[in-house]
Amino acid sequence: MDRSFLLIQERTHHDYIEKAQTADFETAIHYSRYGKFQALLLAVCGTIYATCAISSTTLSFVLPSAKCDFNLSSVDKGKLSAMPLIGMIFGCSLWGSIADSQGRKVAIMLSLLVDFLAALISSFAQTFSFFLICRFFNGFGIIGATSIIFSYLGEFASKKHRDVMLGRLEVFWNVGVILLPGVAWVLLNRTTLDSFIDHGNFSPWRIFVLVCSIPSLISLVMLYFLPETPKFLISKGQYEKAKLVFQKVFTFNTGFPSYAYPVMTLEGEYENNNNSEGLGTKVPLREKICVKITSIVSETQVLFTQPYLKYLSVTCFADFGLMASYYTLIMWFPEIFDRFNQFEVTHPNSTASVCSVSNGRADALEVFFPEPCNPSIDNRVFLDTIIIGLSCVPTSVSLSFFMKKFGKKAVLIIGLVMSGLSTLSLNWVQSSTETLVLSCVFEALTSILEAVIFCFIVDLFPTNLRAIALAVTASSGRIGAIFGNVVFGLLIDWQCFVPIYLFGSLLIASGTLCLVLPQTDKYMVIQ
Repeated sequence: MDRSFLLIQERTHHDYIEKAQTADFETAIHYSRYGKFQALLLAVCGTIYATCAISSTTLSFVLPSAKCDFNLSSVDKGKLSAMPLIGMIFGCSLWGSIADSQGRKVAIMLSLLVDFLAALISSFAQTFSFFLICRFFNGFGIIGATSIIFSYLGEFASKKHRDVMLGRLEVFWNVGVILLPGVAWVLLNRTTLDSFIDHGNFSPWRIFVLVCSIPSLISLVMLYFLPETPKFLISKGQYEKAKLVFQKVFTFNTGFPSYAYPVMTLEGEYENNNNSEGLGTKVPLREKICVKITSIVSETQVLFTQPYLKYLSVTCFADFGLMASYYTLIMWFPEIFDRFNQFEVTHPNSTASVCSVSNGRADALEVFFPEPCNPSIDNRVFLDTIIIGLSCVPTSVSLSFFMKKFGKKAVLIIGLVMSGLSTLSLNWVQSSTETLVLSCVFEALTSILEAVIFCFIVDLFPTNLRAIALAVTASSGRIGAIFGNVVFGLLIDWQCFVPIYLFGSLLIASGTLCLVLPQTDKYMVIQ
């Protein structure tokens, strides 16, 4: 008989219950059932992920609104868009270390707290430099919640339900992207601006930034009442705490008392405890550090051997090209639509391309032709941005279907090439309506593709290399986003067509390069 899995049937007033004398994580989570707790968990994690979307894209409406208070040029706007992304690069490794050592819940709560405080303080910033510093810490904080929330949610689900739950989480990002322009519409329209005109330096965009910080605080409070993931507790040898979590999940899902939970002990508990006692002698800090460094170096060396080096190069390049385009344009779309609106007001019944409404608008010209600064945003800009957000819903909902039907490789390649073609086409549109249509196509495709790249990494890399491969790829994407925002800010007023052709070419090149990746749907790696 299998020593690690002995089933005992026990009669209760509810029904027969199978008790697993010893069980591993998958068995334990199976017996805790799937139901109301997972629905509550998805709601909380979804709220956190929507908060991440709001925090990551808040600046898209601050750019056209705060230009008067800070006297922003297009170059300044590019710097401002890039600053949270720089913070994300610095924050990635820290939050990952905290999540691995202190727990997923602790790391997410701390990251949300940093994001909330940074946003709160930034709403009172009186200088552009201080505002930049605050937005750096916004990115530094929110990247923790953005990346770790997938681990937190996934570690409460069995393999059978994990993909479905994580797929549903993607929908909440779009909820945040749709809600943000709605809030901006209320606070940054011309009527609201006129009502605040006599309130000194506390402009409506500051209230907007302040309001956008509140979801982080709400998410933090909601997460406080949920437990740490049992998988993390097991990995740290805290088996009793893990069993208490399983019992709570079981009781919440079934209504049965906690003592009716089928699992009596967790697999390897006594064996690992003995090992811990045997290793209870103090290890010098220097030796611990040396062992850790040696482990990291050995794993990194394996990562840079074939075929993993080839796969990592492709995923890094693909995410660099994707994020250089996606994060740049999602931050600049409100600004572009605002410029289109101003052009159509001053040139009724005229046609123009994206670059036509931008070229020659460099702020240096205002020295010779000064115009009053108008911080308000036209209502149509908000409506267009909401439409773009809604366009992402069908693709995010149907992503798992398309990956199952056609395979991840086909979805990734077709998505990258089509989004690249839609980006190139921005040079040829002649109205704001045509720009909106192309923007919807672009946003609907690019918003799901990073998730597909991450799915590829999970399939292509063995367990001990997946985390570092994900971190390196995600960092490449953020570097691409910084590159895109800086280049777009530098060239939008003078050579607008250059970044558009650059982004389109990067996307198409990324899609073409992904042809070398294997078809992973039946691809197995050595664990």
